[in-house]
Amino acid sequence: MSANAKRAEVDQEGSLEHTLHQILGQFAPLRVAALQILIYHIEGPDEEDRHVTDEEFMAAAASLDAGCAAARALEAEYFAPHDLTLPTVLAEKLADLTEALQELVRITSRCSLDDKKVKGFNPSAKMYDLCCLRVANGVSDFSTELGYFFLELNDKGRADALDHTSSIAMEIGKIGRVINMVATNASIEAARVGDAGKGFTVIADEVKALSSRVSSLSVSLTERNARN
Repeated sequence: MSANAKRAEVDQEGSLEHTLHQILGQFAPLRVAALQILIYHIEGPDEEDRHVTDEEFMAAAASLDAGCAAARALEAEYFAPHDLTLPTVLAEKLADLTEALQELVRITSRCSLDDKKVKGFNPSAKMYDLCCLRVANGVSDFSTELGYFFLELNDKGRADALDHTSSIAMEIGKIGRVINMVATNASIEAARVGDAGKGFTVIADEVKALSSRVSSLSVSLTERNARN
């Protein structure tokens, strides 16, 4: 892998898009897992041709446990490295979702698979509210709002980058004008002193060429900003 490719890979891994992809990847299975727990509860362990088997129930429980740990670690693992602070509404959604996950995990963590049968499952009286409304819908709401939040951050980042580039282009333009003025003065002085100023003429020509390149760079940066 070339140095440029490695640098691009590192940049991608540290980007907001990559961070969002990682977070959503951890939260996506939780919605299905919560609904599987609810379906298992509604159908009951003794019903024939169940839609959720005992093995699937335990897999869903493990997924919820991992998701709950991920929710608790979001701040330190993903937001702090980017120096991000969630908006109040989004922070509240995350807190509510984490609380619901913890409650559901407390129920499923007591379960074990014995003789291919789930043992120790003691659902609460509000399993529909917990699994469907608070966890499944909570995951969807939080994921959607988080996507919008990261999109706004990306847009702001692009705008800040364009402003920074514009400032650089303006400064380069100023430098180009100063260099051009110095070259003009050098040419005048060279002409005034005649043959003794031939060395000044060469220097003046080089300074003018430098001024031209600097001005071209300033124009190039300005045009690139306009395209973006």
